[in-house]
Amino acid sequence: MTTCHSSPAVTCALAIIRDCTELAPASQAVAASVFVVTDDTVSTSFNARTAVVLPALSRQEAIEHIASMIPRDARVIMRSPRLPRGLVRQLAKGRPMPAPTDAQTLATVRPDCDVRPIALAEHAMVAVARHFDIWRAGKGDITAEKARRCEAEAQTLFLSQLFTTLHRHERNRLTAAYQAWSALQRARPLGQFGPTEIF
Repeated sequence: MTTCHSSPAVTCALAIIRDCTELAPASQAVAASVFVVTDDTVSTSFNARTAVVLPALSRQEAIEHIASMIPRDARVIMRSPRLPRGLVRQLAKGRPMPAPTDAQTLATVRPDCDVRPIALAEHAMVAVARHFDIWRAGKGDITAEKARRCEAEAQTLFLSQLFTTLHRHERNRLTAAYQAWSALQRARPLGQFGPTEIF
């Protein structure tokens, strides 16, 4: 009997920190973090990569640089932006979006990836971060603090979607692997931004 081994599944949780709401045309990315999970059900590995985005980059250039952190053919999960009520009314009247979402731009830049924007309530993210002892930035924190906590945001996004998409056995397996990895990460010294690269 021949056993076929498929390639490990690569899932990336992408968090992009902006200086204002994502859908504002003048919104500028200031930092981004990709939490990469490689899983073949036998072994699971985690990797986090964070970038500070230079202000001179255009919106398109910023997404292109952020996209370079993502492995080929990965599934990429991103948190969907909340639509203001006024914008919802405009869209209902047939008017276009004021700016493309980050997920839309990323899907264009990286057609090899399966980009999946997901809606997650803030209270769910807060509960998951608290459960796993992840220090996220608060809603009222300044942009610089949110940028410092960008990696935490990506990790919380990955863990939150586990509770909405996977069966208990798979969820328990992946969260146990994450907790072991997280314990090792906390034991090593990091700089202010962690393992950060500037684009």
